[in-house]
Amino acid sequence: RDNSFHSARSQFTLSAKRRRTRIRIHPLNALHYLHTMIRSTFYACLLALASATTVVVVNAADSEFCPTLSADFNRRQLADFSGEAVVYEEGSSAKHIPFLTLSADGQTGTIVVGNGDDDEGVWHPMVASEDPETVHFVTHIMVKDQDDNVVALEALDPTIAAPATMTFSVPGGVTTLTPFEWCNKHGLYKGSTVTIPNPTTVDPSDPSCGISAFETQAWESVHADFVRLQRMPPHNSEVPFTETGGAKHTPYITLDADGKTASILVGDTAVAVHPMNGSPDGEVQPHWITEVYVMDQSGEIVTMQTLDSTGVVTATAEFDVPEGAETLQAYAWCNLHGLWQGPVVEVVASASAETEDNSGVACSVAVGAVAATSLLAAIGV
Repeated sequence: RDNSFHSARSQFTLSAKRRRTRIRIHPLNALHYLHTMIRSTFYACLLALASATTVVVVNAADSEFCPTLSADFNRRQLADFSGEAVVYEEGSSAKHIPFLTLSADGQTGTIVVGNGDDDEGVWHPMVASEDPETVHFVTHIMVKDQDDNVVALEALDPTIAAPATMTFSVPGGVTTLTPFEWCNKHGLYKGSTVTIPNPTTVDPSDPSCGISAFETQAWESVHADFVRLQRMPPHNSEVPFTETGGAKHTPYITLDADGKTASILVGDTAVAVHPMNGSPDGEVQPHWITEVYVMDQSGEIVTMQTLDSTGVVTATAEFDVPEGAETLQAYAWCNLHGLWQGPVVEVVASASAETEDNSGVACSVAVGAVAATSLLAAIGV
């Protein structure tokens, strides 16, 4: 750098007419100040925009939910149960084995878990409970075709008496079907493969496997099972993790202006947000938030939503704030890192129910306005 050039450009002078003084500011300092103000305002706007949840509608045919859940069952089976075997099969425990039967026309399949129809047989229990040590049920039944594709999957309700059952339509092009079930306490079990007697041709209207959420009456049992899992390795915690363990996994609630609706975002855009990495081919290890839910001041679950990783990069959900709610607290289950609890939010209805739809424009204007005003103030104009 030329010293004379640097000296000539090292400062600029402005006349402050009101004070009759001369102010000298190094141009690099002014640029640094401007950069700092723009960056801080940008992050504030980014957080505001992220809080406005966008609902992504995914067709079942395009959803990666079923292969993702299947891949996670395989991961959990190897880590927590069988060690080397990917799945338990018939002969391991009759009450855990899923049995598949077809209708006379071969168009409908029914899966039941257990052999209760046999002499001295037994159905798998469906025990709903708020007690983590008591809850015991088949959480999901799924069925795969000859190419190992999940063609049907259902989240089950433990308040419905045994046997755990799923009925589904047989998709076109399928030649064989193999049933599976996941027991919350004992892992993944596989039934015998059934051959389709008269396979139909592929029809685009045939059902595809998409997201399956737990029924409202199952929410307490699902929460109890999360608490049970939280106490076990690798989490080893009697309580949910909180933001002191990291903002990335923490579910934050944002109330809308009218106080009647709210949204959840897992993570903090100013720090880190949780990924939603599915497994479209069922081979890659997934990492996503499987469920988010909210409790009020009495500990009642007011919403629970099962999340699909398809086409999204953040774990978000929207819900209606129930009447009488005074406080709300969000929970999130990460398939790899356990149960997380967000901060308590007080429910206070705003006097104005109006909301702005042009938040992006407002933020853009805000960045420019704050930066310009701040720089002018800094240099004394």
